[in-house]
Amino acid sequence: MTIVYILVAIVMLGVLIFLHEGGHYLMGRLMNIGIEEFAIGMGPKIFSRKGTHKIKVNGKIEQETTTYSLRLLPLGGFCAFVGEDENNSDPRAMNNAPVWKRLLTVAAGPVTNLLVAFLIGWVLIATATVPNLYSTQNAYIEISGTIEGLPAEESYIKSGDIILSVDGIDMIGNGTDTMKSYISSLEPGSSVKIWVQRGSVSLPVSVRTARSESGETMLGVYLTQYATRAEYDCNVLEAMGESAVLMKNIFVDTFESLGGLLRKLFSGQSIPEGSVSGVVGIVSNVSTGLRASFDEDFLSGITLFFLYMMLISESLGIMNLLPLPALDGGRLAVLIIELITKKHLNRRVEGYINLAGLALLLCLMAVVTFSDVKMLIK
Repeated sequence: MTIVYILVAIVMLGVLIFLHEGGHYLMGRLMNIGIEEFAIGMGPKIFSRKGTHKIKVNGKIEQETTTYSLRLLPLGGFCAFVGEDENNSDPRAMNNAPVWKRLLTVAAGPVTNLLVAFLIGWVLIATATVPNLYSTQNAYIEISGTIEGLPAEESYIKSGDIILSVDGIDMIGNGTDTMKSYISSLEPGSSVKIWVQRGSVSLPVSVRTARSESGETMLGVYLTQYATRAEYDCNVLEAMGESAVLMKNIFVDTFESLGGLLRKLFSGQSIPEGSVSGVVGIVSNVSTGLRASFDEDFLSGITLFFLYMMLISESLGIMNLLPLPALDGGRLAVLIIELITKKHLNRRVEGYINLAGLALLLCLMAVVTFSDVKMLIK
């Protein structure tokens, strides 16, 4: 049955890519920009057909032929416009269109992905089928063990104790970070009074702090944090606002992760395996998650499917808006500069930049795919 979930994950990615490229396609049609091919996937064609539609050229309605194709590798897709990276006298050519039309056409792809993510989030929140990913309730900290050789090992504290308070500071509803921050502010050797819940009994325990190898104050215990996600309880209009908040939080998390990876890269630190995933990694993670969720029950599986769809759709939108050559964000940056300066970048130079960016992107995809496969083998 694993192959079924792999196919479902591939179809999910295909749908999101279709919607992305469909955004470019529909906006291009609306702006009367010629379209040579609309493709899902990369590499050799496995299916194609030609279709005709009407287009306005120099004030006249004409028939245009566009190739629609499905390609072998599910690694992306494209919407090839007439005269996109070249000088072309064709009045339908993209580079002959006003800059605002080109800007809207390029932005339509990632904006479509963001809109899809927003709509899915809105429905999931309005129907209360997903918990709040950024809010927890009933949080508590449990002692999962003591560190050998430290004072805590000889104290009355035991594995399974739930920490109620530390020196009078309430810990119910707080995370391990709050507790660790307080302990680190103490001097090594300090006595800490902890109230714990052991079964049905609450009792005080005194534990002496110790010094860690790095010189910080520690309690000498292993902590495990437990919490449940808060449930959404809102009407349809409130769910719209909550969906926007959820997207904002995901957006912030995405850029914080990217910033962390870039800092490691430029400081010469190694990037942990699995911290960046390509198509293979995404399909593997999604298929594994879906299988476990559908094994639990059908509703959980369907909910997780759309939650994955929302998260990946927003990620596609964000990544494509990065100002890098060959991505929509790179083209948008050039168009915004043109809009401000009223000067078009040399067509040939722009083409070379996008070609170099595409080559770099393909190399990066190859490296990430290799890493994904390596992780799967492990």
